[in-house]
Amino acid sequence: MCGLAGLFLPRHAALAEADIAAMLRVMRHRGPDGTGIHLSDDRRFQAGFTRLAIIDLATGDQPLVRNGGETVLLGNGEVYNYRELRAELAAKGHTFLTQGDMEAALESFMAKGRDFVHDLNGMYALAILERDDHRLTLVLDRLGIKPLYWARLGNGGILFASEIKALFASGLLRPLVDEVSVAAYLAHGYVPAPATLYKGVSKLPPGSIMSVDASGEVQIERYWRAAAATDLPGDEAGIRAHLVSILDDAVGLQLRSDVPVGAMLSGGLDSGLLVALAARRLDRPLKTYTVRFLGARVDETPLAAQVAERYGTDHTVFELETGSAAQLLPRLVWHADEPLADASLLPNHLINEVIGKETRVVLNGTGGDELFGGYGRYFQLPVEARWLRLPRPLRKAAEAMIGLGNPFLAWQLARAEKFGRDRGGYLHDHCALFPPPMAKLLGCTLPWPIPAQAAFADEYAGPLDSAALYAELNTYLPEDLLTLLDRTTMAHSVEGRVPLLDHRMVEAALAVPPHIRNPGGRQKALERAIAAEYLPDSLLSAPKQGFASPVPAWFESGGLAPLARRLLTSRRALERGWWSREGVERLLAQPGRHAFRLYSLLVLELTVRIHVEGAFAEAPAFGLAEMAEGEDAPCAA
Repeated sequence: MCGLAGLFLPRHAALAEADIAAMLRVMRHRGPDGTGIHLSDDRRFQAGFTRLAIIDLATGDQPLVRNGGETVLLGNGEVYNYRELRAELAAKGHTFLTQGDMEAALESFMAKGRDFVHDLNGMYALAILERDDHRLTLVLDRLGIKPLYWARLGNGGILFASEIKALFASGLLRPLVDEVSVAAYLAHGYVPAPATLYKGVSKLPPGSIMSVDASGEVQIERYWRAAAATDLPGDEAGIRAHLVSILDDAVGLQLRSDVPVGAMLSGGLDSGLLVALAARRLDRPLKTYTVRFLGARVDETPLAAQVAERYGTDHTVFELETGSAAQLLPRLVWHADEPLADASLLPNHLINEVIGKETRVVLNGTGGDELFGGYGRYFQLPVEARWLRLPRPLRKAAEAMIGLGNPFLAWQLARAEKFGRDRGGYLHDHCALFPPPMAKLLGCTLPWPIPAQAAFADEYAGPLDSAALYAELNTYLPEDLLTLLDRTTMAHSVEGRVPLLDHRMVEAALAVPPHIRNPGGRQKALERAIAAEYLPDSLLSAPKQGFASPVPAWFESGGLAPLARRLLTSRRALERGWWSREGVERLLAQPGRHAFRLYSLLVLELTVRIHVEGAFAEAPAFGLAEMAEGEDAPCAA
């Protein structure tokens, strides 16, 4: 797990110098174990790498350079099946200079060209230069576990980096906000790929390969889209055994490391199952970590302790409190680069801050909900089903009347129809923070964007229930959950690995018939049945939990409301025109109902101040109070 950065100049482009050292410094948290820089003789390729040493501690430095610069590779992440690739390539006469995983990717590319991507199993973002053809190739792993951003400069050059802030640190790109992306953020809670919040800055979508030729022409193709596997057994017992076999192999691959590997252990199915499979493979106790949040309504530590005892893990419980939001939010926003409305950013940041002092690699259960149907929005609400039993003309008349007094309720009732005809839109409507009625309440006049989930659900050739999972695998998973995982782990130089998102597991899970995956609409029923062999009954019957931030409490009694009011109703915030002072006050008047919406606005405001209006080479040490002190009094409407 590392950070990469570079500049590629097509042959016709005017020469330019990127401050590669500054680009690497701003990502130092991603790779504190050393840096490497490669400059081509004609300086049309300038690239650097900051390393977190996980595999091949002695000889795994990058960039990897072949034949005096004929081919150069920089790789962030891990190629888990590198041993198998090395053996296959060595049998064909390839020689290796290191013991690392990225050299296997490089040799595979040299042997097969672009088709090499189909042989890789891992999480990775790769940049490859071919000097003779003067071509740059950028590759992102199938699920988008690792990030890669790029921008075209005015001279035709291509900047790329593992984090957006590194692009701005190059000295060649000025941060500017794209208002279309502001609307997308307010609708989704993230900015869907390939866009970012910033004009001219793009993110490489999951499973994509991008080529830039000598003339500067850019081509981006999806080399992988999640599709249902064709080799799934036909009976439920066979399906269970098949999924366990794939997951067990994925866990084995992801335990490969030259530093100790630990595992997050909550009271849930996903992490418990991973710990069960991982512990059986080791000749020493697996290091596991559980967090108890002081004052939280839910305590997962007793359930986690039962799993730890069953598998004899070396178990550690951390006690943390999440009341430091006002002080930590600027730091979190700096690490995130883009606005992310997911308030679990804070607890995950705190968790990884502690884990970073213990180990460098940790297994994480992200992905289980998307594979096994773990969210309520995947199933029609009972109240919606009852509503749809009414004749449609009667429903529409009732919605119109209700809308006169309660537009949001009318919108909620109207979305029920989407379950059967627009599953992607249905998903979006059930997690949108600012649907049209709320945008109007806020005073936001930006155009409502097309839900990102809709196109993905529509393109999936299979059952609607599986199409919903496919849509989430292409939107919410990479844009929210995996971005959160990358930023909160890498902020503390920790590598987060996600065995459930082995692409073979994803394909197999999509092939499971919905009536076996979620019989009767029961969330994660199949995974629960699989886990019954490995986990205690108390965990199997426990309700779904998670690392939740007490956002309403932050606004109702935690002191965040006055700071948010001062920042969100400041002159410069209102002059952007994204919301009105009255709109913010309407939300603040009901913090229990609107806390998460207020939080999302605050994150957006801080992102603009820190990454666009400010220039911070390091994570800010100041909190919201210091930012608010520098503001004029809130201006009048």
